Amino acid sequence: MNYKIEKNIPITKEYRKGTWKELAEKMEIGDSVLVKDRTEANSLSIIIRRLDYRQVTRTEGNKVRVWKLEK
Repeated sequence: MNYKIEKNIPITKEYRKGTWKELAEKMEIGDSVLVKDRTEANSLSIIIRRLDYRQVTRTEGNKVRVWKLEK
């Protein structure tokens, strides 16, 4: 497979550094977020744990839900 290298393509807000942290900080205990795949769920879960909270994930069809819980 050949890959094309592209220049000057802006990074979308969804994947910009800090987006998951902003979301995790806004979440209250017991809140959940439905994300599009396991990769996004893992990213959000890591941030929640770094903020010293527990997290739980569950698959919902093709998507994944992430909860923020007390430590």
